Amino acid sequence: MNTPTDVLHAYVSAILDKPSPLVVSGTTVERSSWLDQGFEVTKEITDYAFNNGAVIRRTVEQDNFPCESACAEVWITYEVISSGDVVLGISPPRKTFENACRESFWLAYHSA
Repeated sequence: MNTPTDVLHAYVSAILDKPSPLVVSGTTVERSSWLDQGFEVTKEITDYAFNNGAVIRRTVEQDNFPCESACAEVWITYEVISSGDVVLGISPPRKTFENACRESFWLAYHSA
């Protein structure tokens, strides 16, 4: 049986300021940008430390290519860097989305 500390969506909820039993105790951020075929690409890597010792990395990469879609393409990845006090680990250890709508749907589905 999963507990709130061994499922990735509980950590993502805390990262996105949604209701969660977990507390972010610190963050470190690294930003970079470059040109790719004339478009600027930005990448932000944020490591979130939690009060139970777990560390989750959120990477967001997007470009400034014009897009009229409600869910513009953006690459969002969460990965477990350290499970901290969680004995059996955090599952899944990595989750990737190609837009914020899919991230939002996944979070809503698992938080219901």
